[in-house]
Amino acid sequence: MKKIIFIVLFILTSFSIFPCEIEGHFDFVMKDSKGVVLYYGCYDAKNNGPHIIEYYLTRWMVEQSNVNRPSASFAQNRDGNILQLLLRSNGYNLIADADYTNSGFDRGHMAPNDDFNYSEEHALLTFFIGNVWPQLASVNRGTWLQTENETRRLAAKYGLIRIVIIVDEFKEQWIGRNKNIRVPSVFKRRVYHHDELIYSINISQ
Repeated sequence: MKKIIFIVLFILTSFSIFPCEIEGHFDFVMKDSKGVVLYYGCYDAKNNGPHIIEYYLTRWMVEQSNVNRPSASFAQNRDGNILQLLLRSNGYNLIADADYTNSGFDRGHMAPNDDFNYSEEHALLTFFIGNVWPQLASVNRGTWLQTENETRRLAAKYGLIRIVIIVDEFKEQWIGRNKNIRVPSVFKRRVYHHDELIYSINISQ
């Protein structure tokens, strides 16, 4: 059964309806060591964070969650260094975990650890620097966490859902060692079941 679920997820997450066709934006895909796709991303190299994160969540994934949160930094190479090399070839640089240090903001997961903590490997793969934005602690550990919990409830109810996280609104505020990460003003979550929008929320900070 577990093998069948992973095969279905691999097929579904190999095709996104949100192509990354904006200047300065680049596609990336996070896969595990067996080639299973965990989540798809469209990286915004101008503001330095994911414009879109998209993935599927199943009832099985939610019910099997039992792995402790990894004690790990947000590495640049969890995707095999593919995004970093792609950005460099186009004149951009991928930010580093240290760019968030002493910034006053949390490193806010877009594809959250708790959605993938049925597997140590998969949980760790959410700690990718291309999967985070600066979030106020009150958002990351409060209102945004509430939307993550609601999403897991919907996965348990419907069996299979598709989650799309969109970040395309920003403050005139930059953080990082070179002031190279722009602070979002809104985080948008959309949840679909059979292409029907079943949950939509915008979280401001």
